[in-house]
Amino acid sequence: MRKDIVVRGHDLPVYDDLAVFGQAMQQRGLHSLAYSPAKSLPKTTDDGDAVSFGLGAMVRRSLSEYGGEIATLSCYVNMVDSDTTREAQANARLANYLQVAPAFGTRIVATETGGVGSPAENHQAAPFNTLVKRVRELLTVARSAGTYLALEPGISNPLYSLDQVAALIAAVNEAPNLKLIIDPTNLLKTREDDANAILSAAFDRFADRIVAVHLKDYRWPEGASQRELTVPGQGQGDFKAAFAIADQRQPYGFKCLDELPDGQLDQALALPWLRAL
Repeated sequence: MRKDIVVRGHDLPVYDDLAVFGQAMQQRGLHSLAYSPAKSLPKTTDDGDAVSFGLGAMVRRSLSEYGGEIATLSCYVNMVDSDTTREAQANARLANYLQVAPAFGTRIVATETGGVGSPAENHQAAPFNTLVKRVRELLTVARSAGTYLALEPGISNPLYSLDQVAALIAAVNEAPNLKLIIDPTNLLKTREDDANAILSAAFDRFADRIVAVHLKDYRWPEGASQRELTVPGQGQGDFKAAFAIADQRQPYGFKCLDELPDGQLDQALALPWLRAL
């Protein structure tokens, strides 16, 4: 399988055993990971707290033995928590990941923004202003380390639209170390919204900042206020077309098959058109 096709490490049900994990990747023909030490190495890292340069080097060497590598280092934390102590701890972890990422073999550290409460609360000015402050602080670390902070927008968070993304970029003076991970399904507001139109619009506006695209399928049950995820190819989203858009707009850019737990990853990998790539 092409090396630009990425899967989440924790969608492979192997934890705290890098050799078995590498074998599981190799058996599936996989090469690239969105890797979360907290989730794939929960005991080894004390749920993500004990992440170091040495650990990163060990993980990188072990994966390479099986043809694997880390595309993005996942450090999904709440950057704007209503509890200031938790917020400080979360951003300290993110800062550490920005520093050690090269030891893991990547310069991209990915996170969502988190939020202070409900979507309505997160859409107020105050959480966004806090986010701007935190991003500025973290970009100082990223610049020093030669790494990139990649934020993933989502409708329930302060970074809830492409317009909000543009506002954040402007607020940090277009800092080049701020990058984006685009998951168009995370920006769907109503059943009438088109995920692939959102993806195309994101490339139109931010192509130079997009370092990865997260792809997943979904359906919008009758009467439901939110969409739910499905195995790729079984929902109302055009998963294959989304892949094609990402591939055409950013040839061989990272395309992550996202949120496929409980055996769904293998179902996705069995799609004939995907296996043929």
